[in-house]
Amino acid sequence: MSTRNSLILRDVLYAVLIVLVLMPGSDLANLVWAKVCIVVFAVAQRIWQHVTYYKLTGKIY
Repeated sequence: MSTRNSLILRDVLYAVLIVLVLMPGSDLANLVWAKVCIVVFAVAQRIWQHVTYYKLTGKIY
């Protein structure tokens, strides 16, 4: 999967997860694990982006 496609996938997943958490009457709104999953996914994706960028360019941003 290319970096561009993974960024698109990340943005779509964030949008879906956040809408599910914030939607009134949603079962996910009261679940701590859903919020933890969003945070873990966000951090893991960001680390992956840094590693991929470093591999491609040899630079740290």
